Amino acid sequence: MVDTNSIEWNKFRDHASIKNLTKDNIFIDLINLDPNSSFDEHVHENDEWVFVLKGSFSDENGTYSKGHFIVGKKGSKHSTKTGPDGCQVILIKLVK
Repeated sequence: MVDTNSIEWNKFRDHASIKNLTKDNIFIDLINLDPNSSFDEHVHENDEWVFVLKGSFSDENGTYSKGHFIVGKKGSKHSTKTGPDGCQVILIKLVK
């Protein structure tokens, strides 16, 4: 069991904070993205899955809001922008 309330938010990148929930062969992170923030294009080094808890973000493929589940395949790339309320997601990625 992990009490996410007891984990400190750590700043990473500009306009984002993270709580690392686990770091074994799979990373599971809770991430807050600030409102109206842009993130440069990046390439996914491994498969990753994103579940949007609050707010929204968009990329070249669409806009994703609360309840959306996005699959990012290894080698895929995109840039992102958050909406006016920012965005909170759970990010799961394999580490190989």
